[in-house]
Amino acid sequence: MEPTADTVAPASEPAGARGALARSRTLRVLLAIELVVALAVVGQLWTTRRQVIEAEQRDLGSLAGAMAAQADATLEAAAAALGTTRDELGSGLLAPGTPAADALLRAHVAGLPQFRALELTDAHGHTIASSRAGGPPPQAIGGHEFFTAAREGTPGALHLSLPRIVGRNEPPAITVAMDWRDAEGRFRGVVMLQAAPDFLDRDFARLSPSADTRMAIYRRDLGLVADGPGDNTRAWAQDDAAHGLWDDPARGQAREAQLPGGEVRLVAAQALARAPLLLVVSRNRAAALAPWTRQAWLVGGFAGSALLVTLLLGLRNAREQARRVASEAALAAEQARTLRAFQAAQEGAWEWDPASGRTYLSPRMKELLGLARDAEVRDGPVATALLHPEDVEPMRAAFVDHAEGRSGPFDRVFRVATPDGGWRHVRTRGLAMAGPDGVLLAGTATDVSDEMRARDERQRLENELGRARRMEALGTLAGGVAHDFNNILASVIGYGELARDALAPGSPAARPVERVLQAGQRGKTLVERILAFSRGAPRKHLPLKLQPLVDEVLKLLASSRPPGTTLECRRRAPEAVVRGDATAVFEAVMNLCTNGLQAMPEGGTLAVSLSAVELAQERRLFEGRLTPGRYACLAVEDQGTGIPEAVLPHLFEPFFTTRGTGAAGGTGLGLAVVHGVVVELGGAIELHTRAGEGARFELYLPCCDEPVRDEAAPGPAPALPLGDGEAVLVVDDEPALVELACELLAGLGYEPFGTESSTEALRRFEAEPDRYALLLTDEVMPGLSGTALAAAVHTLRPALPVVLASGWGGPQFEQRAARSGIVVTLAKPLTRAELARAVARALRG
Repeated sequence: MEPTADTVAPASEPAGARGALARSRTLRVLLAIELVVALAVVGQLWTTRRQVIEAEQRDLGSLAGAMAAQADATLEAAAAALGTTRDELGSGLLAPGTPAADALLRAHVAGLPQFRALELTDAHGHTIASSRAGGPPPQAIGGHEFFTAAREGTPGALHLSLPRIVGRNEPPAITVAMDWRDAEGRFRGVVMLQAAPDFLDRDFARLSPSADTRMAIYRRDLGLVADGPGDNTRAWAQDDAAHGLWDDPARGQAREAQLPGGEVRLVAAQALARAPLLLVVSRNRAAALAPWTRQAWLVGGFAGSALLVTLLLGLRNAREQARRVASEAALAAEQARTLRAFQAAQEGAWEWDPASGRTYLSPRMKELLGLARDAEVRDGPVATALLHPEDVEPMRAAFVDHAEGRSGPFDRVFRVATPDGGWRHVRTRGLAMAGPDGVLLAGTATDVSDEMRARDERQRLENELGRARRMEALGTLAGGVAHDFNNILASVIGYGELARDALAPGSPAARPVERVLQAGQRGKTLVERILAFSRGAPRKHLPLKLQPLVDEVLKLLASSRPPGTTLECRRRAPEAVVRGDATAVFEAVMNLCTNGLQAMPEGGTLAVSLSAVELAQERRLFEGRLTPGRYACLAVEDQGTGIPEAVLPHLFEPFFTTRGTGAAGGTGLGLAVVHGVVVELGGAIELHTRAGEGARFELYLPCCDEPVRDEAAPGPAPALPLGDGEAVLVVDDEPALVELACELLAGLGYEPFGTESSTEALRRFEAEPDRYALLLTDEVMPGLSGTALAAAVHTLRPALPVVLASGWGGPQFEQRAARSGIVVTLAKPLTRAELARAVARALRG
């Protein structure tokens, strides 16, 4: 609008004219209107300023509540894991100091990715169990304040430490601890989770509405548990006014506070429900008002310019202009916030109009689809060039079904090819709404590859754990069956030998006895194969070279392989030494090769290779995992029918076979023995197979640096060592075996005293501790086990020789025997020669 002559005077107007203009009533009215407009603008800006501060205060209060809820959820998960472990300790289900305890701790912490480790200490603060294998050396924590609080505080309560150094070369960690007590309520130690210092505020950067917003979490003593990004919040909490936030019922509502340095901040606090912690969120008031300040300068400048240019602008037009500017500024701010939210969430946006075929993809959406940010998009439901072929039609059908109202909210995950040849998983969610030409579909998409990988890994670990538990249960069952069968075989073989010795060699009566002994030996071999799977039989573990043993297996196979099959051998580890039982390793290699030959009924090549490998990092295999170190890798590959996927979960179970039953079938113990031997040696098994394409087994056995003992050439069997009337206390819960052992020992020159009760044996020994020269005991018995009986008698007479004879000793049999001071172990069923040599060796020390 052009200025009129009575409102604006030209620069050349005389002074009198200017004075008359100044006295003009219209000018005074317009000046009054301008003043009113200016005051209205100022009032509106001040109201907007108050609204901005109130909105920011609400946002801070909501953010404090959200972060507190997240922190409480994290602490609740920690409390659940600690409580479960605490209950298991109190009920005796978890025995500290055993590998089973560490495995159980690892199982508890596996579902808590935000925590590094789950550990257990005794009442003095010494670590006695940990989910970390090969971690830093444990430190005593008895002097830490959280340990003292757990010992003296309310049972079952959570206690958090300040960030502390857990181990050398370890980043700082926060300990979440809970006491554990025995059945009588006595303090026995603490169960604690180690977490990164940001485990309570890790999502703050994502939820924070601005970069200058600060957050911290304090204990009641104002000890800083987490400080979030920056340290302005800590400066606030160090002010004396911070103490009042703990007891203020309205602390969740933000308020203004002035720091000692003069800075004014908006502060909101929220107490955590699960632990005595206070979460404080704050923001500099000037930063919060920055958009308003820019808006005020814009509005003020515009209003001043408008008043200078024209004095005819009416109050109505001025107010409308102010409202329009404010609306535009608010819209721009909202658009900026929306853009920042999309950028922070790394989400893409899309729209599709089915009627016109028009498609819109945001730059981020193009990236998710494998396109350049500035790529031109053709019209269509989705850009399908780089989608996985199996996902193209389901995606298109899902779009159409949702657009036509045949399905609920649109939510799909599809795969997109990546430059490295892999696949990215993208999740898209959308909704059909009314558009200009009918139905319009719009939505967002985000990269969920990490979540999909985590889900697959979690499922794989659950399957692996289930398979391990099933194998352990089957091993225990097989060992128990073998133990009972061994007792029967022991009587058959023992009394068979006594009967044979009483008959003339080669007589008609001796031949049936020999057949009985032969059948007993076959049964003994079968039991040994079962025990190889259950890993409960006593064995000698000695250093042995693996390549000569493999050569011996191949030599036997070369003369007995089926027609149409060939052997291909590649051996490149002549110095590889493993520690184990040579007979068991030989049988495992023979079983694996025999399985490969039987898998090729139409003929083919069995490739056997032996090599030495060095692993620099942990590696998971089909069955088990390997830690870094040196391994001997024995690979057996056939060209047979392969292994169906449905068979894989049961592959190493005993008595499971795919070759049917009868003479041509299998016993189902071949691969079970392989599994038992490999696990016993501390190795793992890798499998590559596909139905119809053969199978490749790789056995990884840990190498050792111990020298291999040269075995002397076998000579004539030495004479059996005889006793000189030494008293031997015989203990077995089978009456027939007690009677048999006493007869054998008496025939060898000893004075046996037998009993079927381990508690009765202990009572006899306590009554006459110096009477007996040796204790011969079974392991699995009612009451006291053999190892427990040995430990009890050693408290009265530490040097007493003990021979432990068992058909199946259960898990960790050798370790239990060694802890009880037993150095001579025998596998049932026994022969007289084995018994004679074992007793003589024990008596000689």
